[in-house]
Amino acid sequence: MGSFSAVVEYDGTGYRGFQSQPKDIRTIQDELIKALNTLLGSFKRFSYAGRTDAGVHAKHQVICFETEEKLDFYRFKWKLNCLLPDDIVVRKISGVSDDFDARKDAKWRQYSYFVINNTYQSVFLKKYSLLITKRMDLDIMRKAAEKFCGKKDFGSFCNNNTPGFTVREVTGFKIRKFPEGLLVFRINANSFLYNMVRIIVGTVLEIGRGERSIESIDRAFNTVDRRLAGKIVPAKGLFLTNVIY
Repeated sequence: MGSFSAVVEYDGTGYRGFQSQPKDIRTIQDELIKALNTLLGSFKRFSYAGRTDAGVHAKHQVICFETEEKLDFYRFKWKLNCLLPDDIVVRKISGVSDDFDARKDAKWRQYSYFVINNTYQSVFLKKYSLLITKRMDLDIMRKAAEKFCGKKDFGSFCNNNTPGFTVREVTGFKIRKFPEGLLVFRINANSFLYNMVRIIVGTVLEIGRGERSIESIDRAFNTVDRRLAGKIVPAKGLFLTNVIY
C-alpha cells in the first residue's frame, strides 16, 4: 500500500467544476475517479488542492490517493491518460507520505487570468481569454493590484453566498504584458474564496478602463460590501496554475 500524488491539467469548458456533483452532472473529479477505479479496482483517501468552478481550467491541479497496488509511474500514467477524456491529462505521478493531503498541506495556490487588450482576439485564445478592446492603463492597474496584497477580509470580493470566515492572505499579485495585447493577471494566496479571483480581476479591469477609482478598493475592504467591488469576469479566462507545498 502506498500514497501517491498526481499533477493534473484540464480544460474546464465542458464541466460543472472539479468537485463531484449530483448524478448526471459532468465534473473533473468524477472522470478521474472513474479512470482510477478502472485501473486500480479501488483506492482510498482521494483529495485535491483546489475546487475549481464551472468553466475554470487548470495547468497544475494536484490530487492524491492511496492504493494497495504497486505502481510503475510511467506505465500507470500512460494507461490513466488513455482512459481519461481528451480534455484531462495527468502530467506527473509521484509517491508521497501516508499523511499527505493535497488540500490541507498546500501552503499557497496560484491562479492566472488571461485578458486580450486588442482590437481582435487570436483564434487560439478565444476559448481561454477575455477580450477588451478599450485601451487600458496598465500602470494604474498594477498599482491597484498592490492593494490586494496582505492578510485582509475579502468579503467584498467573493460571492454573496460564500459562508464562513472570509479573511485570506494574498502573497503576490502581478500583471504581466505579452505581445498581441495579452495580459496575464497572476494571484498567489494561501487559499481563495468562491469567485474571489474573478471579482478581483473584474475590479482591476474597471479601474484600468477608467470606470472606477483606485480608492474604491479601500472602500470595499473597509465596508466588506460586495456591491462596492467590480463585476465578475467570465470563467473561461481563469486557470489554476500552481500549488506549492
